[in-house]
Amino acid sequence: MAFGALSSGISALRSFSQGMEVIGNNIANVNTVSFKSSRIKYSETFNQVLQQSAPSPSDGKGSNVQASQVGLGVQVEGIVGQFSQGGLSATNQLTDLAISGEGFFLVKDARNNSASFATRGGDFRIDDQGYLVTSGGLRVQGLNDGSIGFEVDVNADGEWSFVPNQDSQTGTIAPATMGDIRLDYSKGEAGVVGADFDDTGRTRNSVMYTNELVSHDGSGAPVWGRLTVDGTSGEITSAIYGDAALSQHRVGGFVFDDADTPTEVTAVTGWHAFMEQAVNDLASLRNISDQGDRSGVVTDAQIEAAVSSDFFYRMFSADIDAEAAATGAISLDGNAVRDLFIGNPEITWPSTIDSDGTVNSIIATFPTDLAAAETIIKDVRADKTPDLTRFSVDSEGTIRYFLANGDSFERGQIQLVDFNDKTALIREGQNLYSGFGAAGLKEVSTANPDGLQTAGRNGLGLIKQGALELSNVDLTNEFAQMITTQRGFQAGSRIITVSDDILQEVVNLKR
Repeated sequence: MAFGALSSGISALRSFSQGMEVIGNNIANVNTVSFKSSRIKYSETFNQVLQQSAPSPSDGKGSNVQASQVGLGVQVEGIVGQFSQGGLSATNQLTDLAISGEGFFLVKDARNNSASFATRGGDFRIDDQGYLVTSGGLRVQGLNDGSIGFEVDVNADGEWSFVPNQDSQTGTIAPATMGDIRLDYSKGEAGVVGADFDDTGRTRNSVMYTNELVSHDGSGAPVWGRLTVDGTSGEITSAIYGDAALSQHRVGGFVFDDADTPTEVTAVTGWHAFMEQAVNDLASLRNISDQGDRSGVVTDAQIEAAVSSDFFYRMFSADIDAEAAATGAISLDGNAVRDLFIGNPEITWPSTIDSDGTVNSIIATFPTDLAAAETIIKDVRADKTPDLTRFSVDSEGTIRYFLANGDSFERGQIQLVDFNDKTALIREGQNLYSGFGAAGLKEVSTANPDGLQTAGRNGLGLIKQGALELSNVDLTNEFAQMITTQRGFQAGSRIITVSDDILQEVVNLKR
């Protein structure tokens, strides 16, 4: 009868309907970044055996018997992902990354026990915490914690220098820790590399310092050193930090009244490097005086020397007073700024300006003890640290920072993962894939449980910055498949129609 044909027609409609869904999904995602198309595979269903096959008789007097079977229709064997390469489109966005070749980016959900997903979609962004994330906030994985270490110096003119320390342990280090990629450059959080970073596992910031401008003794208290005067020449020697056992560092120079007999100090240089705000405020005040241009009676150099002298006096006042009492060789009294602005007969002020009050308010910002001075010095050091100008990602995923002073260093490395059977991955939406166990994650080990590898090696593709991978949907092929699927559906529906007519004729045999 026609029941078998009717069943075959129904299976055709069911299967070709699913085929049309696959085609429709492919076409709908033709503009989706890094979308991978799917194809449907059909196979026959069970076959009804009308006659079993049999071999020919053993005596050779006869022939074999052919099998006689009738199929019961079609079924969907599977829907398989097509992971062929999509075209690359330039975007010129620094955080857009495309993979040219094999591999996937690995991203993790920090809010869900670090659940892992693979993605080809490289339309990343930097979030408010500095992490490189997907549009949904999942963090890109790789090597991080690369850091530059600066040896900091201030010369006698108060000029700062930041020289990269190339010590691979305490200075500039390459990224080596697997985890979330973070593109931060927080100068205000920079600290001095010390034993606590090595022994307690503290994470280094992207920029660090390898020497102290203010050292500390065994109890952790800041140490400046002592002021001394050479008994023969009368020349002052001092250190901005430390004692003989600590790396002494003398900042600035001392200006004497007589080069041949240096027994009286008239100015101290260099220390204004730590009091730039006070220098700027005093220069602004100078500029509104009656002689207030930069060629006037009070120059920038005089302001810097006065600020340096007063700051120096505050830090070493006890030593200065003691040496002055013993030798009479020191004339610093901490009033250089007042003498320059208030006691200077060559500078006059408009009647609307309270010069005394303004100068006193600026002087009040000077630190009165070592702890306050250390805070100011750290703030100025952070401000003077070279700024980040740009970053780049090379073909192996290495993230390199470029600084305003011309230095550069490796901050991190975006790495890739790959699978033995990509078609076993589960699509989770938003260009994400899970099901790593079924797909067979490559290069997994105890030291590398996520299977991360360097791009461009072991058969992996290269990373292209400023580009995105396009969908690999071939519209020409999809439309051709749509036509054949539509015709198959029509043919299946015709089977049902004809089967119905046959059954109707059978029913009409009895009238």
